[in-house]
Amino acid sequence: MQLVQDPFVDAIPGLETFRVLGPDDKTIRAAFVPYTGDKPRGSVILAPGRTEYIEKYAETISDLLARGFHVLTIDHRGQGWSDRLGATAHAGHLDSFAKATDHMARAVAAVADRLTGKRILLSHSMGGTICLEALLTGAIPNVVGAAFSAPMWGILGPPGMGLLAKSLVAAGKGKDVAPSLPSIWQPEAFEANHVTHDPKRFARNNALMLEQPALQIAGPTNGWLVEAIKTMAAFTPARLGQITVPILVVSAEGETIVDNAAHVRICGQVPHGHLRVVAGSKHELLHEVDAIRAEFWAHFDAFVDPLLA
Repeated sequence: MQLVQDPFVDAIPGLETFRVLGPDDKTIRAAFVPYTGDKPRGSVILAPGRTEYIEKYAETISDLLARGFHVLTIDHRGQGWSDRLGATAHAGHLDSFAKATDHMARAVAAVADRLTGKRILLSHSMGGTICLEALLTGAIPNVVGAAFSAPMWGILGPPGMGLLAKSLVAAGKGKDVAPSLPSIWQPEAFEANHVTHDPKRFARNNALMLEQPALQIAGPTNGWLVEAIKTMAAFTPARLGQITVPILVVSAEGETIVDNAAHVRICGQVPHGHLRVVAGSKHELLHEVDAIRAEFWAHFDAFVDPLLA
């Protein structure tokens, strides 16, 4: 089993990892965790954000098991313990968000007979880009709703970053880390972080990556930026209006990474969008302090419970 052990991971009963082959011989790592109670409520497909990986979401998986769900999660294409795609192992490269969506759909198909009941998508940040594309293309069947934690539907960054990235891709530097961004991963000081107020959860994530360097990933590549911007630009009102399932978007009030204005826009353009903002929170809502996590889960439960009735 390809898995980094720690108390949060060890507390998950029946966690199984497996690999999924894509259309181009690249593989991703996935994990399935069955709910072992009497009456499973359904299944949650959990899509992490950029730089993230299965072990980081052990606490979230336990929260979902406690709610009666089977859980499937993955290391997205190009990161975690999935095959890397950049010029170096640390380069955060993704060649195609469409391929990432397809790879996630293949993971779902691999355990489809075990993902019983109604299916809920739950995603964070970049996972929200991939999951919204999955809804728009019908890549994952039997989904009755989708919950998004701080989804990456717009990126906060310097003016012109997209044009610069596009010119560097044209110059053959698509797999190189974008200018001014870190080319290797190094532990960040808690005081400088933009993702959480919780020092213990922040330290745990650093410890996992220090223990297993294969999980480390640095800044996004020029190609990643170009593909991300292209994918987000395709979230048009005409396409969004075709989404029939309800969606929940939970934004972080203290967001500095993704653009909360895009959450407002997209929630207003889908037929059944629900937007909530968690006061005082940073980007990683599911790795925040207990009070913020509790508020996120309250929004999730209020959204999901009617869908499973």
